Amino acid sequence: MTDDEDGIELILTLPDPVEEHPDTIRCPACGTGVSLNDGICSACGHVYCPGCGHSLDDEEDEVCPACGLPLSFACPGCDFAVAAGARICPECGVLFVRRCPACDARILDAPETCPECGEHLELERRTSATIHSSLPGLVLLRCPICTAKYPADVGACLECGQRACPQCYILLEDDEVECPHCGFHAARPCPACGADTGLGLSECPTCEQSLCPVCGAAVRENDTSCPVCGTELALFCSQCGAELTPEVERCPECGAEFGWHCPACDAEADPTEGVCPACGQALCPACGAAVDKEDMACLACGVELVLYCSSCGAEVSAAAEVCPQCGEPFEE
Repeated sequence: MTDDEDGIELILTLPDPVEEHPDTIRCPACGTGVSLNDGICSACGHVYCPGCGHSLDDEEDEVCPACGLPLSFACPGCDFAVAAGARICPECGVLFVRRCPACDARILDAPETCPECGEHLELERRTSATIHSSLPGLVLLRCPICTAKYPADVGACLECGQRACPQCYILLEDDEVECPHCGFHAARPCPACGADTGLGLSECPTCEQSLCPVCGAAVRENDTSCPVCGTELALFCSQCGAELTPEVERCPECGAEFGWHCPACDAEADPTEGVCPACGQALCPACGAAVDKEDMACLACGVELVLYCSSCGAEVSAAAEVCPQCGEPFEE
């Protein structure tokens, strides 16, 4: 609420997230915005029907007295009694389809086909990482694949690379950017191309930029640690997967040759020189990405770029037309 110069009171309103999402309602007891599928308010614990949102005062009810929805169903994977609207079986890890992929019909149990359009509904089983320990602001998970421990917010095991949702801990596929169980957006923009890239991935699936699996920063081929967060990185041969040391120029397992190449002409180049000796392409000295001579920062890794006069070596701004030190004119 603000006042403009004429003394007129302005009321600023934001979109109501409950009204924007059909699967979200206000708790009938306390008014908090909650997921309709959950059947229980996360704020006050009030129980409601996941089908119509009607208050359920009797915990012994097997069907909703308002809409007649059965309040539980048998998991097709293990026969465990699961609450209507649940996204995953707590007993065997089967994920339930809650919106038909063909017609978007809302589904609250586990039918083989969509009751609206007949589309076959594929169910899959997911395992979860387990909590090893928990402190304020930090949850350590134990990877179910290799048993290594790692912080949940990283989004993937640092030993084997298996991804897990930082919010509900179920295992994720590399191409999943939203958790199919809790809906958590487990991704960040790639620093090179901006594509949505899953948390914990060591390479962008869109542009193949190498990434730090912890913070998502761009890293160079031979970096042994992340230039942003300092995480130690392992080097692997892209041809056979053998682990390498930074100084090797040829893979000891498959014989593949290593070396940095200019992204413009593919000639061998040293990015720390700032320019390709073959074609003159300006290069980021930190990650080797191609940059424009006017760029003040690398678009791939974000490192600040400094311009120098070719005649006297003085530092100059990108907008300068002549060197303030020696008067050398710069080409457009």
